[in-house]
Amino acid sequence: MVWQGATQALAPALGAGAVLLVLHRRKGEATEQMWYAPIGVDGLRLFLLLPLLLWVVPGGLLLVLPCMLALSVASPAARAAWSEHRNERALVIGVALLCLGASALLPVASPTSPEAWGQPLFTENPHAPVYPASHQYTWVTTDVVVLQSLSLRLPHQQGVWGAEWSALTLASAFDLETSRMHQAIDLIDDELPFQLDPNDVFLEAVPAPGTVDVRLTSTEVQTVAFRHFDIKTTAIGLDPSGTKVGEVVTASVASWGGELDMLIIVRPVAHPTLDDDARGEAWMRIWLQAQA
Repeated sequence: MVWQGATQALAPALGAGAVLLVLHRRKGEATEQMWYAPIGVDGLRLFLLLPLLLWVVPGGLLLVLPCMLALSVASPAARAAWSEHRNERALVIGVALLCLGASALLPVASPTSPEAWGQPLFTENPHAPVYPASHQYTWVTTDVVVLQSLSLRLPHQQGVWGAEWSALTLASAFDLETSRMHQAIDLIDDELPFQLDPNDVFLEAVPAPGTVDVRLTSTEVQTVAFRHFDIKTTAIGLDPSGTKVGEVVTASVASWGGELDMLIIVRPVAHPTLDDDARGEAWMRIWLQAQA
């Protein structure tokens, strides 16, 4: 959804502009050119350029913000300007970041829903984090493979370059994957010889390639961002570091407008497809073909 991405990209610049106008009116500067004095001409140009940068710079704000701050203190004159306008600049930057963050609550598109999988068993995940906006469908196959198709809004960028890597890195840093796993754990619990408490379950990353090439047809191949995790629990007591009870693989594809589409494949330990198709490419193929 490109219009949500455009709204996200414009939000920090509009928020910063609103703060500058309020500061100008409160101080009553003599000339209209002085309303942007707290950030200077170069700072104003950067804020006007910000909406474009969030679309084209890999990682979006994660790279843009440090570069903007570095440029703003690159010279003695710039550092002196910071000393003079420290509070005003902090307010402008804070409001800009707040506006960008709040825009990540804009709705996302419906998740990819392959016809071959039928109607989703669930169309929401009550355990999903409230922020950022997301929408998730869940299926369970006859041999108890949990498939989850997720649409997630990216709060930091609207372009596609580097989006999968930055989003997945942030998710791991804040342990967002584990909270989404509660629903899948409940669904595979009946297939295990013991009861699982989702509060004792955690994910452990497994070394794996960062991307996987999935063959859609004899001539078409699509690259997806790939992650592999073991599902472990500390409730059984056999291993103090956690006992493996299943595996999770994910495939992710970013789209223009600040959205990430993700397929999550959850299989209990010893499931036969873990040997035949460890990466879950058969399900990835169906999911990617449904996006076309």
